[in-house]
Amino acid sequence: MDRRRFVAGVATAATAALAGCAFGDEAELSAELEDDDGKSFEVEEGDELEVSVTVEEGGTVDVWISYDLDETVENADGDEDGARAYSGPVLDETVEGEETFEVEIPTDGYYEVTVTGGSAQVTVE
Repeated sequence: MDRRRFVAGVATAATAALAGCAFGDEAELSAELEDDDGKSFEVEEGDELEVSVTVEEGGTVDVWISYDLDETVENADGDEDGARAYSGPVLDETVEGEETFEVEIPTDGYYEVTVTGGSAQVTVE
């Protein structure tokens, strides 16, 4: 009987670990953005994100990620401290073709990724 419990416990732990690997790395955001389009996503302070940008139809685009104070305040859920404002972009780059960037998030909240000058597929993981 103890052997069955042990085998069942090991099988359950292995399944949970594999499920975490399969579903734990979901993209925060994956979207095709056109000129002046923006999409918000929520992240936490200290998160290290990989931002992949693929420009559609050749050319170049400007891509930037900035703190979205309005969305953060709107979704604060009665946080006593309120939203902490952060000024300045965490990413501001011109992309030709395809590039990937590493970004560290300075404070909890919502951030908006915006593309100008064309269209691009943007993935934030």
